[in-house]
Amino acid sequence: MRLEASAHNPGDKMYIAVTPTGPPSVQEPEDFRRLSIVASTGQSPSAVLDALLSANLAVVESTPETIKLDVSAFRDAARAALSATPTPEWETSFAAMLDYAQHKGWYEPDTGTVAAHIEWTDAAR
Repeated sequence: MRLEASAHNPGDKMYIAVTPTGPPSVQEPEDFRRLSIVASTGQSPSAVLDALLSANLAVVESTPETIKLDVSAFRDAARAALSATPTPEWETSFAAMLDYAQHKGWYEPDTGTVAAHIEWTDAAR
């Protein structure tokens, strides 16, 4: 899901880091401008999806080309990645991100899923 067009720079969006070692983790949980999955170019799309499925972040209807995140699990993971307890402002911003995604056709409230794309990087973060 792209909330605005910008170059890929660390710290410019919320993302789920998927590495060959360790479970997927939400990074930049207070930046609601963009959402993606970031993986190293050495991983296959299927391996990235498998990691997300194993962590219960993706739903089984996902494919490597169309990853659908379970919004409830994603929200919980984003909350856990915060350095403090989520504020009401954080909850409002998360909801606004989903509202924007719904307007773009990326969020399906009836299934509780939001689409996310994979961004490939030379180095896992």
